[in-house]
Amino acid sequence: MKDTELNNRSAFSAVHPVAALLFFAFALVMPMLLLHPVLLGISFAAAVVWSFLLRGKKQLGFLLKFVLPVMLLSALLNPVFNHAGVTVLFYLRYNPVTLEAVLYGLASALMLGAVITWFTCFNAIFTSDKLIYLTGRLMPSLALVISMALRFVPLFTRQAKRIALARRGAGMGTTGGNVIERAKNGLSILSALITWSLESSVTTADSMRARGYGLHPRTSFSNYRFDGRDAAILLFTALGAGCSGLAAGFGAASVRFFPSYKINACSPLFILYAVLYAAVLLLPAALELYEAHKWHSSISKI
Repeated sequence: MKDTELNNRSAFSAVHPVAALLFFAFALVMPMLLLHPVLLGISFAAAVVWSFLLRGKKQLGFLLKFVLPVMLLSALLNPVFNHAGVTVLFYLRYNPVTLEAVLYGLASALMLGAVITWFTCFNAIFTSDKLIYLTGRLMPSLALVISMALRFVPLFTRQAKRIALARRGAGMGTTGGNVIERAKNGLSILSALITWSLESSVTTADSMRARGYGLHPRTSFSNYRFDGRDAAILLFTALGAGCSGLAAGFGAASVRFFPSYKINACSPLFILYAVLYAAVLLLPAALELYEAHKWHSSISKI
């Protein structure tokens, strides 16, 4: 299923782009600023839950084939190359492997997995129209470049598959023959794709010129309205960001990895903040489940 189809089925896609952008900024920045293991686990779990609601079984393959291997690689490589810390576990060819480096590698892997998963949710929600809406008035040229880049990447992928399929049917695919023949067939596919992209660029430029792009005065149209739900999401996200600042200021969510590992004891302030942090990050998933429940209830009444 394509991301555009997923976007049309998502309840969070109806949220105003400003409120959605601020939520994603909160969800992406907090794991990188607060390396607390509990908060990282909450962020990763919330991202996984929402991504499954958005992408279904397709997300499971993405997690198993890409996210988890990247996390495992990050967790393993950090103690190999980072020898800081005072608690030496063992030596690997005269290089010390410390407990602090291992714990920092695990935290970094969890942070990386959470950020990647949140980006998959961002890609499913934010279309080129929303990006143009957010940047079009201030930076119209940049908005156009971003929109065209987002549009041409899936187009290039689909066209490359079509070219490869056609050449495979003619016996010139990249799976048969020796290495040199497969390389030549791959270069032929790349050459055909570059030719197609140049022709497509010329066609796009002619179409934009025919539709009056660049003429002044310039007007813009948007179909987004800021309503009470958007205000509630925005205020809830701002509350989470403010509490994050308070928790960091009072040291409730502080953790130190080097030179020795130290994490503050679980306090009532941290528990309150962790619950609020989870509530903010689970807000899109709760909205998806609520809209799905409303839909099934309305279908059952027919």
